[in-house]
This record gives sequence, structure tokens and C-alpha cells, in this order.
Amino acid sequence: MRQIDFKYKTSGDITKMDGTPIPPDEPLVLFRAKDKLLPALLVQYRQLCQDAGSPQQQVEAVDELIKSVETWQEQNQDKVKIPD
Repeated sequence: MRQIDFKYKTSGDITKMDGTPIPPDEPLVLFRAKDKLLPALLVQYRQLCQDAGSPQQQVEAVDELIKSVETWQEQNQDKVKIPD
């Protein structure tokens, strides 16, 4: 088992899409689409990526994630809540 934060854990391997493992001592962060504040956070993160010179592929991936989260929240308004 690997703890992510005080609320979440995983029992499986955590890797990048190419199979590269994430070291067990590297802290992880998990945000869920039900977090009402996530879209605003992702917009800020996108800007930070752009300002830092991240590859366009990264910026576009964040754009897709923003759209996905916003769509999910629109379709699941009863599940969206402030973080607790």
C-alpha cells in the first residue's frame, strides 16, 4: 500500500504512461473532479506551465483536463462540493 495523502491510498504500482515508476519516496497529489475548486486550480496550473516554458503538449493536456473536469461537474452538480 502507498499512501497518497491523509484521505487516499493505492495498492497498485504508480507509473508514468510509458511504464516509468514513480519513486515511492516522491510525494503524490490527488485531486478529484468533484472538488469545486479544481477547475480554477487547473487554469492557474496551465498558466504556470505556459510561463515556465512547458512543452505545448503539456499545456494542451491541461486544457483537455480542464474541459473534462468542467464537463463532469456540469453533468454531476449533485456530487460537486467544496474540499473537506
